[in-house]
Amino acid sequence: MGNVTILVGAQWGDEGKGKWIDILADKVHIVARYQGGNNAGHTLYVNGQKVVLHQIPSGIFHPEKTSALSTGVVVNPHQLVEEMQKVRPFVELTPERLWLSARAHVISPWHIYLDSKKEQESTQPIGTTKRGIGPTYAEKANRTGLRLGDYVTKSRRDRWYQLMRESAPAFDAQWKVQAQDWEQFEAAAERLAPFVVDAEQKLRQAIKRGDQVLLEGAQGVLLDINHGTYPYVTSSETAAGGAFASLGFGPKFVNKIYGVAKAYVTRVGEGPFPTELKDEVGQHIAQVGKEFGATTGRPRRCGWLDAVALRYSADLCGYDGIIFNKMDILTGLQEIKVCVAYEHPELGRLDTFPWDLETLAACKPVYKTFAGWTEELPHGGRIHDLPRHARAYVEGVQEILGYPITMVGTGVNRQDALFA
Repeated sequence: MGNVTILVGAQWGDEGKGKWIDILADKVHIVARYQGGNNAGHTLYVNGQKVVLHQIPSGIFHPEKTSALSTGVVVNPHQLVEEMQKVRPFVELTPERLWLSARAHVISPWHIYLDSKKEQESTQPIGTTKRGIGPTYAEKANRTGLRLGDYVTKSRRDRWYQLMRESAPAFDAQWKVQAQDWEQFEAAAERLAPFVVDAEQKLRQAIKRGDQVLLEGAQGVLLDINHGTYPYVTSSETAAGGAFASLGFGPKFVNKIYGVAKAYVTRVGEGPFPTELKDEVGQHIAQVGKEFGATTGRPRRCGWLDAVALRYSADLCGYDGIIFNKMDILTGLQEIKVCVAYEHPELGRLDTFPWDLETLAACKPVYKTFAGWTEELPHGGRIHDLPRHARAYVEGVQEILGYPITMVGTGVNRQDALFA
């Protein structure tokens, strides 16, 4: 049996991964984030206090645990320094407890400028967070990026500045306009330098000696650069398989893979969304569920659970269990619907998730309806402790998917968790 657990978002992101990483971190030695950047927002409640993390792994609040950012992550240095300051009242951060991969690529003010410029000028914007994520990954692929280990070394950092001045005519002008941002970018290097290590080597050594390692994905599987609803995706590999490339280790070490899904579904930004609710029910879910982006504050689009998309996600990652989150948000609704198939005007009934966005955009959901419930859901215990109709909903979704639901979330706190 392996000693690595992978946890990913099973939908379009914002499923509540941070809470479940926080819960599962109690039984591991290391929590490592393997992709994405500060476009992620993981909301936790620590001793009743709300804390939003964008880059530091969600296991950081557990004493004696190590957290790591691996090479698949892109790092915003100034914001990471600010985030480290934010968590210091709760935990002591030392280079032994926080590993920053020297291979991880760095987001600079230049990348943020490029991201914003592209979104503003595009006739078909993607709906990015304008955090510079895409341009940073693009430069990585183009082999002109700045890695964290080079960034914290002044001579190498200066060499990258020179490369950018030679290859991007607007670089100098942008530097002058955003001088303060560049000053903060420079200042963060010294603060981060003690934490920058060969994180992948240290992680592989930990895995080989049998340490329990939890790998944290950001965003959601349906936003995967390869397998998501392209081009309305993020710029990294969000599916479970992305962890192997990022950390550089073999699948044989994996014990469990979990996907976190809301008991409904949300989406931020552009792109097709077959079960989207633009009525009072959708507004109710958004209001009760506080569906606003942890990173941007943008309102999220809300809809009924899409089992076709969730099954695709499960097949893609091979979930050992699905974590069904935010069940409590549906309390009080008379009926609850689940999309079990799509109906296309030309292709007829579709039981699988189409690769083509034009096809997906033309699909109408085929629903199965479940009775709602009004009882308050338990804040701990077992899934079979749920009220009758809530339990029937979980069991019904499990049957539709063909994958087990092994954990259920019934609130925002650590203890609001039910297990099979």
